Amino acid sequence: MQMPARTEVELDIFSGMPNPTWALTTAEADALARLVAELPRTAASELSGKLGYRGLVVKITRWTGTRLVRVQAGSVHIVEGGTTIQARDEGRALERWLVRTGRPHLTENIMEIVERDMR
Repeated sequence: MQMPARTEVELDIFSGMPNPTWALTTAEADALARLVAELPRTAASELSGKLGYRGLVVKITRWTGTRLVRVQAGSVHIVEGGTTIQARDEGRALERWLVRTGRPHLTENIMEIVERDMR
C-alpha cells in the first residue's frame, strides 16, 4: 500500500525566525502537480537570496522520496533525487496560486508584504 503524499508550503520571508507553513489539501496538491507539469522548461537560473519575501518552498514527501519545488519571481526549481529541472512561471501565476492557498494561514501584514513584492 502506497503512503499518500504530504505537500507542505513554506513562505520564505523571515530571517532568524520560523517561516509560515501550511499543508495543501489533496485536491490542492493534485492541482499543484498539474500546474507544475504544465510549466515551460527553461535554462538554469539563480534564485535570489535577498532579504524579505523570497518566494515559496514546496516540500512533497512520499514514501519514495521528497521533491522540493522552489518558486520565486517567475522561476521554478524542481529538485528530486539529485536532479534539478528549471521552469518559467509566466506572470507568476503558480506563485500567486500558492500564496492564495496560504491566505487562511497568513497574517494581513505578511499578505501585504507579499502582494507588494509581486506587483
